[in-house]
Amino acid sequence: MTGPAGTAQPMGQAQREFFGKYKGQVVDNQDPLQKGRLQIVVPQVLGEAPVWALPCVPYAGSGLGLYTMPETGTGVWIEFEAGDPSYPIWTGCFWGAGDIDAADATPDVKFLRTRKATIRIDDTTGEILIENDSGTSITLTSDKVVIHGAAVHQEASGGRNTALTAASFKVNDGNLEVL
Repeated sequence: MTGPAGTAQPMGQAQREFFGKYKGQVVDNQDPLQKGRLQIVVPQVLGEAPVWALPCVPYAGSGLGLYTMPETGTGVWIEFEAGDPSYPIWTGCFWGAGDIDAADATPDVKFLRTRKATIRIDDTTGEILIENDSGTSITLTSDKVVIHGAAVHQEASGGRNTALTAASFKVNDGNLEVL
């Protein structure tokens, strides 16, 4: 008898199969094998014993892919390869009550938010916002681009750079300066 990926299973040992999704929680997101695994607990199936779960992501390969690791303590959905609890797979995350900001809790808003940065798309207004935790941002609307920050620098590969601050505007690395 063989299990997932051709692994041998001892004869005469019946194992319960677990199909579907189960709620789990991230215990550790620092995979020593660098395979995108999470150490998780799945109380309903595995009790409180932490195990490593492989990821199921939309795009992956050697040196490329979509890499978005959940924080420790995050709720994750867990499945098991061929129903075998020895082979857990994390397939996504879920929010708890109140985890989404009220301004974003609409089908017209799409966002990617980390601890330090946000990309927010509002399909009602067509506005796209890229913002970091210090408040520096770029906002694209239907008729303008707004850059907000302490200073704005434009760097060109040919060495023709500009810098805009509240005090001055410098062109060609300061060869022309408007105060």
